[in-house]
Amino acid sequence: MFVQQWSEKLANDAKQQFMKSPLWFEARERGLNWEEAVTNRGSIQAAVDRMDDASFAVLRAFYSCFGAGPVSEERLFSLREGLSGAEFRYGLIQLQNAGIVFALRQGWGERLYAMPSDCFMLWHPYLFPLGHLPAADTTSGLWEQRKEDMAGKPFGRQLLAVWAELALSGLGLTAKGVLPKKTTAKLMQAVSITDSGLLQSGWQQEESDPYGPAVSFVLTLSRQLGVLAHEGKRLRWKEETLAAWFSEGGHMREALLFQVCLVELLEKKPAMWHVMALLTRLEPGTWYSEAVIADQFPMLEINNLEWDQSRGACLDLLRSFGWMELARAGGSRMFRWTMIPLLLHVEQRPALTPEPVMVEPNGDLLVPPGCPYRIRWELELVADRRTDDQLSVWQLTRGSMERAITHGRSAASVIAFLQAASGRVPISPLLETSLMDWEKQAEGDIKPPEEAYPELPLELQSEQGGFPLRCSGRAFAGCELMNHEDFRIERFLPELERVPINWMQQLRSYHHSTRLEILERALSWQAPVQLRMNEDVVAFVPARLEKSGSGWAVTGLLREPEACREVCLTPEMWEGMKLVAPGVSGFV
Repeated sequence: MFVQQWSEKLANDAKQQFMKSPLWFEARERGLNWEEAVTNRGSIQAAVDRMDDASFAVLRAFYSCFGAGPVSEERLFSLREGLSGAEFRYGLIQLQNAGIVFALRQGWGERLYAMPSDCFMLWHPYLFPLGHLPAADTTSGLWEQRKEDMAGKPFGRQLLAVWAELALSGLGLTAKGVLPKKTTAKLMQAVSITDSGLLQSGWQQEESDPYGPAVSFVLTLSRQLGVLAHEGKRLRWKEETLAAWFSEGGHMREALLFQVCLVELLEKKPAMWHVMALLTRLEPGTWYSEAVIADQFPMLEINNLEWDQSRGACLDLLRSFGWMELARAGGSRMFRWTMIPLLLHVEQRPALTPEPVMVEPNGDLLVPPGCPYRIRWELELVADRRTDDQLSVWQLTRGSMERAITHGRSAASVIAFLQAASGRVPISPLLETSLMDWEKQAEGDIKPPEEAYPELPLELQSEQGGFPLRCSGRAFAGCELMNHEDFRIERFLPELERVPINWMQQLRSYHHSTRLEILERALSWQAPVQLRMNEDVVAFVPARLEKSGSGWAVTGLLREPEACREVCLTPEMWEGMKLVAPGVSGFV
């Protein structure tokens, strides 16, 4: 789920409590609220800088197994490496109390952890910092760009074509409650994404879903965006939402789709999330070598992920969405962004420069790349699309007018539309006469109101705060958000009040029996101890005690400045010791 969806589940008191965390000190000074703090690059950097080692390690561990869905506590704690369970728990609590990671409960079962999906890309560079990623040298070598490598239409344009086909074919469903096969076949022709590409990326349909993966995906996305709703035996347009969607700028619309598509597709694909996070660090429009990106993966220090396969799948997926352009130079594959993936979080956004449609006397409509989508939408309904390239061409014909009239349009409304689309340039008298004549000659019954084409305002609709970003939240079905105020380290240190205070205050020498008691307490808490060994003070994380007759030994992880190693110690091997309760008596 996205930040806004989490926000809706939280009480204002909870969000205000998050901002009291020491991690948000700079964000508070700047007057940011929680929703702003977790998505603001400056406050993210400051929060990461303020994290203790445990919090930082927990968040990196969380990222290493993150998909779009929750991570089980067992899986998360298995990645704690050199930290004790109590230290790891303390770091996790700091993240929860800052609203960076959330705890959920699945029924009465295990505890799960999640974070807002739109935070993943933003936090990634601060948790996995890398050096400069050099751009490719485009002045040398033989460059080859094959047709299959060219970027497709931007996905927003593909969706527009899908919705146009639905409008033209009708939203009625069959007796089985599905769209007719002829309609779904047209939807497949409107998109570049393929069934196989979506399945490789991780798209998971409901078992009862009657459609192929590509059709299922675009229909699911349409419902999530809020432009289509299921109503009885038909689908229904939600015109206000459709108008708001078309009013977004082209780059912003693609950035919104990028975020939503990642969540829906990569739910179980941690490696692909990390590949995407690396790719989003690159400068849009600049060519890069695939080999340069491949060299970065070992530096992330995340093992057991299929980097090569995931990298290829990501690039192919982005190309099918029209967001990435591929090429070859010698034996290397090159790529560049054709959109701005994280535009949602860029303070200086490109200005919207709508370009007018050129209306020819013969009914040809020449549409430049910067034509607003609300204009393109109406063109799909009242004219026939001839080409859909950089300069697209629609044509007004008698057939297209008859179709539009049966679905609620008139010659007068089409003429008004053409004048608005052309920037108030008067249309040719010849074309105006043709439109009026076609209306008079139109035959066929007028469709009932529910089958009329949606009428959207042609003027720009500016939404306060932009189009709301939402995802299905399928991975969170049956999960209950747990009260963040319950998360205190003391809850995980049983009988803390009964432990002698001197055990936790300073390094002291104890009798062997007391040393055994301290270690038993450390084991029950999964806490570390400090040991003075040969005048050096080191941290030790006990794992198990072994008793033999009147003696005993302890095995665990010895954390020394240069490395961690597993050792077996007997009580005479250290001079002094101290029990460490993370967050209560300090850290080691």
